[in-house]
Amino acid sequence: MAKRNYLVEGLSGAGKSSVYEELIERGYKAISTDRTWKYHADPDTGLPGGPIHHDDSMWDQQKAVSELESPEPEVLFVCGSSRNRDRFLPYFTKIFNLRIDDDTMRRRLQERTNNEFGKQPEEVELMLRLNRSDEKPAGAIDVDATQPLNQVVDELLRLANCRTARSDSRLTPWSKRGSAIGRSFVISECALQIVQAAASPRKRIVRGTSDEFWDVLGRQTITRIEYGWSGYVLATLLQYLEEQGIDLMHSDQDEVASTISQTREGSVFVLTSDHRERYLARLDPSAFDGAVLRRYYEEFNEMTAEGVDYAMLDGIAFLRDTLAPLQSAIVAVFIIG
Repeated sequence: MAKRNYLVEGLSGAGKSSVYEELIERGYKAISTDRTWKYHADPDTGLPGGPIHHDDSMWDQQKAVSELESPEPEVLFVCGSSRNRDRFLPYFTKIFNLRIDDDTMRRRLQERTNNEFGKQPEEVELMLRLNRSDEKPAGAIDVDATQPLNQVVDELLRLANCRTARSDSRLTPWSKRGSAIGRSFVISECALQIVQAAASPRKRIVRGTSDEFWDVLGRQTITRIEYGWSGYVLATLLQYLEEQGIDLMHSDQDEVASTISQTREGSVFVLTSDHRERYLARLDPSAFDGAVLRRYYEEFNEMTAEGVDYAMLDGIAFLRDTLAPLQSAIVAVFIIG
């Protein structure tokens, strides 16, 4: 077992994903269970492949136990929840429950763009009922998650007896802060030309004004998926996956992607339903060996990279989540930059 495992859980909208990303940016090892352990279970058999509902999310036991019993890292934060959560509670030193009020929950569910759950009135009401019931694991410590994110994480770290101060010297080369960012924007295929037009030519941003490209892309976005580590990790991962026969760098929309890349000075790819059909089933983080991924990263970048296996595995989950919603008329604009 890692010397200290901490569970950070809460209902939809409580801020688990944001806390996860902030912990990474501060140099801590963290796992988003939505990315690495989760599968949707059949209600009768408990096996993968069930309908996607809020209450059928399960953690893969083999994957979870392997991470929780590993002696490294010394401190591990696990951010997420599931239907079979309770069976893993003995592995945690402390359990933190992110608490928010009803108004905050309504607002966050309405405003978030990385998850469609909570957009329907009945889903909101369900979450509000659960919020009022104050359901949580036995012994969980409530943390006021209506505070600004940095204060929430400061409180978590204080309760976990960890340093709370930010320190750039602690950041790894694959930290998201101060580095390239990886993001995917799921849009309708017909909106591609609108987004391409907004990208060229790049306009000078005057103080107090916003970038037209991001404004237009934001208005067209159905779902946005954020990567929690440096986008440069994704660049290496794309090369690795291509060598494994998973080509996510080319599509029949390469001309559009190339035009946006040139005008935005970043790497842009357009992923389609063809990618989904070909590769979605293969982008299961539990099917990849973290040690192999780390070794590839170190050789490719000619550097020692202790802990980068977490970032690489999370990158596979990020790409899986990007492909999942794609349909015949739905694409994803995947940007590193």
